[in-house]
Parts: sequence; C-alpha cells; structure tokens
Amino acid sequence: AAIAMRDGGVVGPAHPTLLVARDGVERPIDDIAAPIRDSQGGIAGVVSIFRDVSEERAATQQLRQLASELSETDRRKNEFLAMLAHEIRNPLAAIRNSVAVLRHSGRDADSAAAAQAAIERQMVHLVRLIEDLLDVARISRGKLALQRERMDLRQALEQALEVSRPLCRDNEQVLDVEIPDRPLYVDGDGVRITQAIANLLSNACKFTPRGGRIRLAVGVENGHAIVQISDNGIGIAAEHLPRLFDMFSQIDTSLERTQGGLGIGLNLVKQLVEMHGGRVEVRSAGIGKGSEF
Repeated sequence: AAIAMRDGGVVGPAHPTLLVARDGVERPIDDIAAPIRDSQGGIAGVVSIFRDVSEERAATQQLRQLASELSETDRRKNEFLAMLAHEIRNPLAAIRNSVAVLRHSGRDADSAAAAQAAIERQMVHLVRLIEDLLDVARISRGKLALQRERMDLRQALEQALEVSRPLCRDNEQVLDVEIPDRPLYVDGDGVRITQAIANLLSNACKFTPRGGRIRLAVGVENGHAIVQISDNGIGIAAEHLPRLFDMFSQIDTSLERTQGGLGIGLNLVKQLVEMHGGRVEVRSAGIGKGSEF
C-alpha cells in the first residue's frame, strides 16, 4: 500500500503469500494494491485486493505432480524398450549359434543334440516373454477374462513348482515346500494362479545365489489362502519396496545386469492376484537379507 501511494501505480505480490486464520488454517492468496485518485488526480488513498487462490495453487501442484509422473513413466518406458531389445537379442543369438552348430555338426550326434536342446530352451524363454507381454496388454485393455471355478489351490501350486524346479536344480538351490495334505479350495482361475506363483518362484530363483534356499509355504487365515515365497537371496533396498510392483519397475536398469527380466513380471502378478480379489505384499530386511512375497 505504501509503495502504491508513493509511486502511483498498481503493485502486485513480490512472492507467494499466506493468510493465517485465527484457527491456524493457512490460505494462499494473491494481493494487489492500487492508488485511489481524487478529482484533481491526486492520490487520496489506496485499495488493497486479496484473492483466495487455493484452487489455482492446488491445480498447479497437481499439474507439476502429473508432469513429474509422466516424465518418470516415459523414462522407465524407454529403459523397458532397451531391455526388451536386449532380452530378445540374447536368445536369438543363442538360437543362431545353435543353428550354425547343427549346420556343421555332420555326424556328431552329441553336438547336434546339445544344439537342439539350446534352441528348445531359448524358444521356451521367448514364448514366456511374449506371453507375459501379451497378458499385460490384455489386462491394460480389460480384455483378460478369468475362468474362475472351485479349485484345489494345491494343483496350481504343484504346476508352478514343476515349472520352477528345473531352474532351482540348475542353480543348485534348495527348494523347501510346505503344502497341506488336505485340499485348499479357492474360487479362482487355475491357469492364472499357476502363472502368478510361477513368476514369483522364478524371481526367487533368479535373485538367490547358487546354493541358496527358497521356501514355499501355504496356510489359511480368516478364510483366505496365504502363499508365502521366501528366499535368502540378494534382498531389496527399502527405497525400492513401494514401487516394486509398478509397471517397468527395475531394481537394476543396466543392460549388463546379471539377471534378466523386463520389469513386468511382478506387475503381472499383482494384476492377476487383485483380479481374484486378493493382494500381494513384499517384505525385505534390506540388501543381502533375502525377501518374502
């Protein structure tokens, strides 16, 4: 007001201003001061206008938050595309080398058999990779429908274990299994529950050192089946836990990382579990201290 009277012009806020009410509530405002002139043009006083800008400030903050989230999503998407190319290139290179071995193996039956086995392993890897990508796309478009029925959860668990045991065996890992002798009936899609459990077991195998231990235990709590998969592997840092199930989430985003993966497996697990009305949680005491899903 003093500046408006002195300079004879409209004066706006030099910085964001808060009005504090008697009850302590803070309200952001814009304020301006303008001179009031008499009939001769002299300054007779000043008018101050205070405008509540709470909604504008909140909208601006929301836009900044949205811009930040979009930027982060775009960054992770670009990392995902780079990893996708890397994940596809490696098995294709192995298949190409095996084809070359087959072409020149002649009558060497052992070399031919080894090459065929390598091709089969890499094809299985590629098929699983593509199936996960397709499932994520179907879920995002609301096109994935569950075929739910009354089923014995133990059957889905055994099928998931069939998929995971060879990987544990190759890594010389101990796989402890605690499944009740009696049936555990749930309302679910057996194929999708198997897929979710197999993904978690596969992750445990990948991120547990050679010779490590993995445990799958099943129980019942308040009418719900509880499946726990724990390991004594590399563990997870506390800052990574809140976003571990986000799409494209990667703890190690370098292409030279020792373990593969596109960062979609855990997101797919979360989506499938929640489609069944369940939830998935993760705990870890930190780096090098294992994890439990």
